[in-house]
Amino acid sequence: MDVMHIVGNRPQFIKLAPVSRELRRRNIDEGIIHTGQHYDADMSDIFFEELKIPKPVRNLNVGSGTHARITGTAMIRIEEALLEYQPKCVIVYGDTNSTLAAALAAAKLCIPVIHVEAGLRIFEKKNPEECNRLVVDHIADFLCSPDKICVDNLIKEGISGDKIFFTGDVMYDQFLYCLNDSTVPEICNDCPDGYILMTWHRQENTCSREKMEQVISFIERVGHTVILPLHPRTSKLLKQYGLEERVKKIPFLKVIHPVSYKEMVSLLSHCRLLISDSGGASKEASFVGKKCIYILNFDVWGELIKEGYIQSVDMDNEKSVEEALEEIRDIVTHGRELKRTNVFGDGTASVKIADIITGILGGNENEGK
Repeated sequence: MDVMHIVGNRPQFIKLAPVSRELRRRNIDEGIIHTGQHYDADMSDIFFEELKIPKPVRNLNVGSGTHARITGTAMIRIEEALLEYQPKCVIVYGDTNSTLAAALAAAKLCIPVIHVEAGLRIFEKKNPEECNRLVVDHIADFLCSPDKICVDNLIKEGISGDKIFFTGDVMYDQFLYCLNDSTVPEICNDCPDGYILMTWHRQENTCSREKMEQVISFIERVGHTVILPLHPRTSKLLKQYGLEERVKKIPFLKVIHPVSYKEMVSLLSHCRLLISDSGGASKEASFVGKKCIYILNFDVWGELIKEGYIQSVDMDNEKSVEEALEEIRDIVTHGRELKRTNVFGDGTASVKIADIITGILGGNENEGK
């Protein structure tokens, strides 16, 4: 096998899709290992079907657990699969425990590692994904960065420039691919005055009853229709902390089941703005000129913050919360939108990544720097 993709959650399936599509166009032999970190059918199977991603050669069924358990179990099972399939290179995506496990397993077997979405930093080591990013970027052989700030971050950390490639963002490739085929969501018929889209799943916002109550209190003050495709983990924790009924009583909140990627693209393209704690969703909102109120006090996607696409909220700071609510009210009232960003390249990131892989495999290489 030439190339093995190793993925474990919804955003990684989306990032994989355009790269896989380009590799198949070039008749490059590829396979997919699904670690099973996302094992709910609504968060996993539906994306493979909808995005026409080839069926994984192996599902490792890692499931949930502590960070150490997920990473350790995944690493053992990935190593076994890599020894069986003997790929010439491994592609990992993003910053999950599956990404860390795959990069470690491949590096120890001396298989070249390509990291897609390299160089993203929030400069907060208490964030588990930040730890994963740092380790993966320093052991990977080829680092594909979605924007120029990510390139600069890697250079500042002393990583050789020969390993770093500004490819643009594969999520932008896939977003554009799906946007051309999107339709108005049916739920929009129930929202004549428009709606705010929301996602909520990060550990920092679900790790305790207090943190979840902060997010709920914020929603209660929004005062405009909010559509929330509820992540299975968030739903489970709302029940566990006895907060499910409080959420149901918010009159303007419409909680729906997790949606497919195409549905998410459509919801984003028709919403007034996004409220989210997702790095991926906050970035995707900029693809259609929508502001994201980022409900974590992190500087995620520095260029998007600088250009006004993202406004972070510190839930422990009432002034920060009120400023975010005022921004929401202003956008809802005046229908303000931003221009679509070009921070993340020109929609050909998957082509540039495939060029790098062609070079690894011994073909003509256009490195896409």
